[in-house]
Order: sequence, then structure tokens, then C-alpha cells
Amino acid sequence: MFRTISLLNFILWGLLASAQHPEPHVANRLSSGPVYTDVMAHYRKLDREHREAKLFQYGLTDCGKPLELFVISPDAEFDPATLRRKENVIVLVNNGIHPGEPDGIVACMQWAEELLNGKKALPSKLVLCIIPVYNIDGLHITSPYFRSGQAGPDTVAFRGNARNLDLNPHVTDGADYQHVMTLIDSQRNKLSPDISRLMQDAVLPSLYAGMDSAGIPMCPYVNVWGSSPEEGFNGFMEGPRYASGYSALFNAFPFVTETHMLKPYEQRVRATRVFLEILTETASSLNSPIRDARAKARRKTAVEQDMFPLRWTLDTNRTDSIRFMGYSSQSRTSTVTGLKVVQFDKDRPFTKIIPYRNTYVAIDTVRKPLAYLVPQAWREVIERLQLNGVRMERLDRDTVMELECYYIRDHKTGKTPYEAHYVHSDVQVEKRIQRIPCFTGDYIIYCNQELNRYIIETLEPTAVDAFFAWGFFDSILQQKEWFSDYLFDADAQKMVDSDPVLAKAFEEKKRNEPAFATDAWAMYSWIYHHSPWYEPSHLRYPVFRLTTGLPSGQK
Repeated sequence: MFRTISLLNFILWGLLASAQHPEPHVANRLSSGPVYTDVMAHYRKLDREHREAKLFQYGLTDCGKPLELFVISPDAEFDPATLRRKENVIVLVNNGIHPGEPDGIVACMQWAEELLNGKKALPSKLVLCIIPVYNIDGLHITSPYFRSGQAGPDTVAFRGNARNLDLNPHVTDGADYQHVMTLIDSQRNKLSPDISRLMQDAVLPSLYAGMDSAGIPMCPYVNVWGSSPEEGFNGFMEGPRYASGYSALFNAFPFVTETHMLKPYEQRVRATRVFLEILTETASSLNSPIRDARAKARRKTAVEQDMFPLRWTLDTNRTDSIRFMGYSSQSRTSTVTGLKVVQFDKDRPFTKIIPYRNTYVAIDTVRKPLAYLVPQAWREVIERLQLNGVRMERLDRDTVMELECYYIRDHKTGKTPYEAHYVHSDVQVEKRIQRIPCFTGDYIIYCNQELNRYIIETLEPTAVDAFFAWGFFDSILQQKEWFSDYLFDADAQKMVDSDPVLAKAFEEKKRNEPAFATDAWAMYSWIYHHSPWYEPSHLRYPVFRLTTGLPSGQK
């Protein structure tokens, strides 16, 4: 989202909550929900009154409102480079990703005021960054009927932004249970090993113990829909499309808090507020280990790591266990549908150890190239790479280069749009070496950067959330040159007569596929695709892999 993400030592994504005793102007938002003008007036007031606070703008949302970041720095230093030199740990809080789940919007208003007025102390060597509202567009659209079944507030904001995009949901529905708060910590197997070890050995134990001590026992995100979690459930694999999965590409420590929509709004707010305080205390106490782990991870990513995972699957042979506080459930017959529906009984709570499957293994890996070549024609991709801080060089002359190319041999495309895209999945490729014309101004991206994970997981076409998956290269999937059957017939016959291997393959295909053998256009097309008339760029993925140095004379 922000380029500054690569500067952060410790990142929290989620809807982080408020105080038990809010000021009057905040208290009414615990019933009716936050209003954008009130939220921003609150932060602007704090910005005016306290030298330790500053409000920054980062462009406009789709409805034309400024997207803003509120920073609390105890020594009034706001330069990211200086903050790094002073060995600060930085916590970023992203509120209102779905503004209909507003726990953190009101919470952070109150918490920021208490910190700046001295009622609460910000832990040492820590800078707090708060996005007051991320989905500002959706906060302007309210109704008492959004978020069916959610226990408050009375008026709820809309999930989508001005372009009807869901920027990420964060209040849990699905099964019912006793926990007010659940947590998504970035899946351990896909984190850099140094960060994963610190997360498992120190960070998570501190967070869970702190919540237990506060009387708000927490459990992992309950990844169960429409049934009881009593039999166990799986850990959530959050890919780069999710805020936490995205920030993990930059070697951060990402979390998403998930309060339960069936719990009263005040309880959800308090639980997330307590979590925020415990998180900042943990981040402060582990300042040096966090910075050391990130430094090692960045170095390994840039220099030492050669193989990069692109897709993961759950290891069903590995099962852990967690303490879970649930409600007994049973099926009843719905009077509406006449079919079975699950029902949770709050008069029958239980606490037990249940199976938790949270080990994932890579099912697709790739060896990083020396560099990628991205033709300048693909402006939308280049802009996104630049916004994320990727270092690039440009060719200084036209040339022909020997490069590794991918051809898209198979893929599946969703039948319905997902956040304005028809997403591709299960992508299969064939690799070839070809001489490719390259032009002055095309981009070379060397894979010796701290951002290698981001570079590789966006530019490799088989990666689950690559630019190809999201449709940025769809024009290569359409064939541009064709033929007239009556004109091509003679050429097709010459090809079959002069090429025994082609002729044999053609006859086998007719013999094995009866529908093909009765479809003249399909047969002509098959031969055409094996002919010199067939365009070499059809299905050729237009990002190329450089495995040797640049041509002689090229900078």
C-alpha cells in the first residue's frame, strides 16, 4: 500500500480497538458508529496541539478524500531514515479496511488522545503510525441493514469502496464460540526463517499470555464456516492479496485482529484495545531481536536465498493442537428451508484442546534469475513495482537478447469477477530460450534486492497472486493473426506431406479425438499453430528472465 512499508520494523494490520472509558465525543460512536468528519477532526486537533504528532496525506481515495496517516513519535522525529538510525520499532495500525467493522476506528481515536495527553505511556523506542480509516469511501455509505447479524453499532458502513471493491474483511462471523478475539499471524512456513522463529518463540507467546492475563483469552482465526470448529480447523494461509500476506513479502511481522461479530460492540472494542497495548509492549521489549531478525531476513532475501516458493498447500499429515473455548452445537431442521442448519447453544460452553492444522509445504518453487526484463509497454505493472520501491535500470539502446521465456500452456479463470478481476489460477507454463528484441527504455530488474520476494511473487506467472493471475497481461492470451481456410488448405497439405513427424502427430490426434477429426476449423488451426505463420508472441508471457549478463556495451 505505502512505499514506507519496507521501512517498518514491526507491522500490525487490522481493526484495532478502543478504551473502556471513552471521552463523550467518542462514546456516542460506540452506539451509532464513527463518522468520517468527526474522525478526521479528532486527528487534526491532536496534530495541532501536540508536537509529537503529525498527520500525513498519501493521495486520494476513489471518492476523492485524502488518505491520511497519523504518526506519534515521542521525540517529534518523523523522518523514516532518522527513525531507523535511532533504532526505533515502528507499529503501523490500519483501521477501517471494512468500515462496517469499526472497532479500531473509534478505539485508536481514544488511544491516541490518551497517549498524547499523558494518560497512557508509549513504550520506549517505539513509533506509532495509525491509518485512521482506510476505506473512507465505504464509511460515507451507512445503513442499519449492512452486516446482517452483527452486534452493533446501530448504523453500519458499507463493505465496498467507491469502486465497489472489498478492501479486506476483518470481523469474524461463521461459527459461534466464546472468544471475542481471534488472531491471524502471518503463516509461519512462508515467513523468512529468522522472522518465523522469533514470531513463534517470543512474539506470539507474549501476545497470547498478555491477552490471557487481561481476561480475554485469544485463539487463532477460526477458519470454519457454517459448522462447528469443535473437531478442529486449519490455519489460514494469507497470500499476498491480503494485507498481512503482502507485508510479509517485505519481511515484516504482520497480524490481523479478528473480533467476533456476534459479541457486543463494546466487548470487541475493548478486546482489540487491550491487544494493541500488549502488542506495542511486546514490540518495545523485543526491539533488538525484531530489528536483528529483519536485518538477517533482508540480507538472506537479497543475497543468500536462491529458491523462492510460489504456491503452498496444507500438510494434512501434521497436526498441532490449541485450546479452544466454544459452544456445543447441534443440527436442527430449518422451518424456512426444511433442511438441517447448525445451532450453537450458549448455555453449553466448553473449553478443550482441539486439532489445529497449520503446517504448509511449498508445491511450486522457482530459482531466481539474474534479473527480469519488463518491456516498457506494460506501464501498469512497472508503476506498481516502482511504488513498492523496486530498483530498476533501463536499457540504453535497442538490442536483441537471449532470454528465458514462459509460454502459458494452461490456466483456469474464475467464472465470476473477484474484486474487479477474473482471476487466473492453476497456471501451467512451458519454458523456452529465445532471442527477444528489446528496446531503449525497457526495464531491467536485478534480483539482488531486499524486495526479491515481492519481485518474484508478482512477476513469476505461476505465483498465486502474480500480476498475471490478476489479469495484467491478458492481451497475450488473444491470438492476433489468423488465416482463411480455403487459402491455407494448400499450405496445410504441403506441411503434412513434407513433415513426417507432424503428419504422424496429426493422424494420432484425429484418431484419439473424434470431435477434432470432424471439425475442419480445428484441424486447420492445429496445423496453423505448428506453422511458421503462427505468431510467436501468442501466449508468450511478456516478462523475460535474464540468466547471463547484459550484452556487450550495455550499461
